[in-house]
Amino acid sequence: MHRHEPLKSLRIRGFVEITRPPNGLMMIFAVYVGYFVQSGRIPTLLEGVFAAVTAYGLTASSMVVNDIIDREIDAVNNPSRPIPSGLVKVSEAVPFSILLGLAGLASSALLGPSPLLVAAIFYALALAYNTFLKKTGLVGNAAVSATISAPYIYGAILAEGAVGVPVAIISSMSFLAGMGREVVKGISDVEGDRSRGVKTYAITHGKHAAARLGAGLVFTAVALSPLPIAIGAMSPLYIPPVTIACAGFTYSSIRLLRDPDTSRKTKSEYLVWMLIGLVGFLLGALK
Repeated sequence: MHRHEPLKSLRIRGFVEITRPPNGLMMIFAVYVGYFVQSGRIPTLLEGVFAAVTAYGLTASSMVVNDIIDREIDAVNNPSRPIPSGLVKVSEAVPFSILLGLAGLASSALLGPSPLLVAAIFYALALAYNTFLKKTGLVGNAAVSATISAPYIYGAILAEGAVGVPVAIISSMSFLAGMGREVVKGISDVEGDRSRGVKTYAITHGKHAAARLGAGLVFTAVALSPLPIAIGAMSPLYIPPVTIACAGFTYSSIRLLRDPDTSRKTKSEYLVWMLIGLVGFLLGALK
């Protein structure tokens, strides 16, 4: 019995890992930020729970679908991922993804038709990206980046049925930063992507051009960061964490421009700066 426990533990870890917990948790946090920035109040307990299940469930479902479709690419680029490593079988991943998606949509339906509509649209976009838009390059990058900005919109709709200017600004910043990160991701994944006919910007224009485009998109997001303060939409508490995030984005992007081969490290750092920016958005809404 003890002899099988390590394998069982690895299998459980594989099912957890395939949902990409950091992505799901950031999505939950972003929903709460969108809700709070829009309304100035926190969700009720039920709203918070159902919104969390929606955000994590739909994000995780799309991540599992992505790993199913990309299993051959991951065998080259990321052989330690759960499917190519053998921890999760495709025959297990398919129903697991369906279950996660149904849970996310069901919990959103309990919050009302408008939240359900927003969740369904962005979930469909995520699935479209995974199934056919990914190979289109920048169009696919834009699709997945739209899903990164989605939780702020979802939170605002859940709170007040509308999206105000502050939420629109932070959604735009997140879209641009996410788009930059997606372009940069393509630099480190050239070998596997080329084998599957994925036309990333790094493949069609070269890694140096991809580094310039990715960094340029991130710099545009950084340039938008003073807007919430300028229009009086955020309190001064917004400034310290967002300044740190912008400094981090700038540092990582400059290093990337000097050496595109640092792209794998850069894409991970971008996630850290995005999380710090999220904290800034939340603190800035405290007035």
